[in-house]
Order: sequence, then structure tokens, then C-alpha cells
Amino acid sequence: MLRGKFGPTVTSQGKRRAWDTISQTINASFPLVVRTGDDCEKRWYVLQSKAKDEISAHKRESSLTGGGPPAKRLSQVADTVFQVLGHSEVSVTGLPTGIDTSMMQALEMQQR
Repeated sequence: MLRGKFGPTVTSQGKRRAWDTISQTINASFPLVVRTGDDCEKRWYVLQSKAKDEISAHKRESSLTGGGPPAKRLSQVADTVFQVLGHSEVSVTGLPTGIDTSMMQALEMQQR
């Protein structure tokens, strides 16, 4: 619903209701900071953007040759975002539909 394209079954009102439901769940778990559906949506897209940047940097570091130190591991947030988006959704080259198979292989090897 949240990531689907708009159409007969996915509407802006449906997405708004989904984000409002998410905010209610978060507010129930963390009542000291009240967030709206808009706050949660913005926070998700900021986390997603930062995670994609981190994944891209990780790819660059992993592809370097030489005797330097190994690339840093991905943060838990970046790894979680990567898992939520799925391998085919993360574009590390800047193209909205790009897929980098070498990055997927590197992450799979890292998880073993």
C-alpha cells in the first residue's frame, strides 16, 4: 500500500490512512513523543535516503583495490531499510530503476 503506485486500489487517502495507523502504533509504543502520519512518512523517507547514501558509499569502499582497511559494515538502520525495500528496490547508482547486482552479492556475503 505505502509503496504501491496510485491506481484504483491504491489512493492517496488509503496511503494517508496507512501512515496514520503507523503513527498511532508508534505513539502507543512511545507516548512521550507524539507523531502524526505526516511526521512518520517524512521520517521514513529521510531514513530511506540516508540508508541509500550509506549503501552507495559502502559499495564504493568495497570495490576499492589495495591494502587499505576493509569497508565498514552497514549500520543496522541501513541494513533494515535495505531489507524492507528489497534488493531490487535499492538503486545505488542514482537511477530510480537501477539494480546493482555486485552490491547485492557483497551484502549477501557479508551476512554469511
